[in-house]
Amino acid sequence: MRDDLNGLCGMPLGETLILFFILTLFPSCGGCSFHWEEQDDTNTFTFLSYNVHNLFDDQDDGTEYPEYSVAKGNWNRTEYLKKLENLGKVIRETSPGGADFLAFYEIEHQRVLKDLIELHLSRMGYREYTAVKPANSPMGLGFITRLPVLSCKTHQPISQGFPQRPILEVEVDCGGNSLSVFLCHFKSKKEGTEATEGNRVASAELIRNRMGILLSENPLREILIMGDLNENIDEYDRVEGRYPTALIPMEAATPATKTLVVSRDPLSSSPEGDPYVLYSPWFAEGTGKGSYWYRENWETIDHVLLSAHLLRPPHLKFSRFRVVNLSYLLNSNGQPNPTYSDHLPLWVELQVGQD
Repeated sequence: MRDDLNGLCGMPLGETLILFFILTLFPSCGGCSFHWEEQDDTNTFTFLSYNVHNLFDDQDDGTEYPEYSVAKGNWNRTEYLKKLENLGKVIRETSPGGADFLAFYEIEHQRVLKDLIELHLSRMGYREYTAVKPANSPMGLGFITRLPVLSCKTHQPISQGFPQRPILEVEVDCGGNSLSVFLCHFKSKKEGTEATEGNRVASAELIRNRMGILLSENPLREILIMGDLNENIDEYDRVEGRYPTALIPMEAATPATKTLVVSRDPLSSSPEGDPYVLYSPWFAEGTGKGSYWYRENWETIDHVLLSAHLLRPPHLKFSRFRVVNLSYLLNSNGQPNPTYSDHLPLWVELQVGQD
């Protein structure tokens, strides 16, 4: 386990590092009014998950990728501000007033979130944000939200041959309903699919263990997992079951399975069944072919996974999911436009259920 997450995460507890801080942009609002439109439905809560692809600021910290070095002339303030402008546009145009919770991957640090809010989201009610990354790493992950944050923890998966990225666990209040949100960016397949699977499995096992703790504390706990898992929803089938993968289809799961079990059928992910089974809306009709284009094919490596209690009343209930494919997010060939990102965002809506 590593305990060097920029020195921001408190004391290590087992495999867990606790993030004790949330930065608040607007500690007092006075007579200000926020210009966003979703307050007319206080029973609806929206979440955006987006790998924004290398969001570096305009200052060299020494950990940037070479192609983003300001000193070497490869990156500058104009390009940085344009990247922020593009991201702000996506957030505003994905849903009225922007989603209530924004999750980002491949961001350099908290400053980019602060700049994003101040320059492009300043009147949209976003009050809290944070980001975390391992020391000496170019990239991290983080969130911006207008929802009250009840707690925030960061977990560091144990390395399985390659460096691991942290996982953020954020508990938010959705109209009096507590929701645990996991933000993830699992290890890529750069060094080979099978060679790197152990790292993704370790990350999935950490989340499953945390699910077990949360469910033991409250069997009705509602959990949302979001992020770039660098693993297709059908990864286990693609490798023909030759080795364990981070995502395992419910049909292939056994009592010994320690990773994330996913179902294509929301009825199979029910409180009466295995509480560890997560529903993936990737299988729903009309969802789309994928969010990432790789080797002439769409991939489903970005995910929204929902726990059983998000699938029925009386508390929060899954309502809608979509891949955000605004016209300018695609190039002339219908693939992700790298001016914005090489990934498409995912958007999910939860509503307060009715008996």
